[in-house]
Amino acid sequence: MLNTRLISSHVPRLRAPTHSRMGLKALLGAALLSTLSACASQAGHEWQADTTYHLTVLHTNDHHGRFWQSSDGEYGMSARKTLIDRIRAEVESAGGSVLLLSGGDINTGVPESDLQQAEPDFKGMNRIGYDAMAVGNHEFDNPLEVLLKQRDWADFPMLAANIYDKTTGERLFAPWKIFDEHGIQIAVIGLTTEDTVRIGNPEYFSNLDFRTPRKRRARPSRSSTSMSSRT
Repeated sequence: MLNTRLISSHVPRLRAPTHSRMGLKALLGAALLSTLSACASQAGHEWQADTTYHLTVLHTNDHHGRFWQSSDGEYGMSARKTLIDRIRAEVESAGGSVLLLSGGDINTGVPESDLQQAEPDFKGMNRIGYDAMAVGNHEFDNPLEVLLKQRDWADFPMLAANIYDKTTGERLFAPWKIFDEHGIQIAVIGLTTEDTVRIGNPEYFSNLDFRTPRKRRARPSRSSTSMSSRT
């Protein structure tokens, strides 16, 4: 049996609610949960029918440049790391495993981050130990070369299964990442809201095609352990 716990937080006020708000920006967490049972039951893995496997999914979104603590004592990536490290230690000491995911929107918030193209934020996420991130619509508030630079800064995959280059027809980002936890394969799929083309600056993504996630949902191969960004 796979016992899964999802702890989701809207980043500006870091907390661990018992119920998560699942919208388009939180599709990463939703996609993970929708694929758990299928991936966990595949043949060829060390699955024990009478064993309970504990998986805790930590999920944040809408960071928006708040890598520093505010004057009111809110926000800050150092506080987030302290909380996440504590949860990781508790889960792992009980024999469980943790996946740390982001629903995106790292960009656009405070000048200290905006003027540095969110470099402190992505490098802070590296220190915290994020496993994967879905590309949010606010990642396109800057020219594409900035976003590609941010992808290079990140030590974790930035996922978007439904963003395609109009010229090449290829995906701009990896569509999914498959993790192996206790011999169980877990697929994490990234999707970006197609509303980006209506609410963003078209100057920055005129050569990109944001396809409707409901129609273009990626399907991980059962035999693969990781996938590239090419179809």
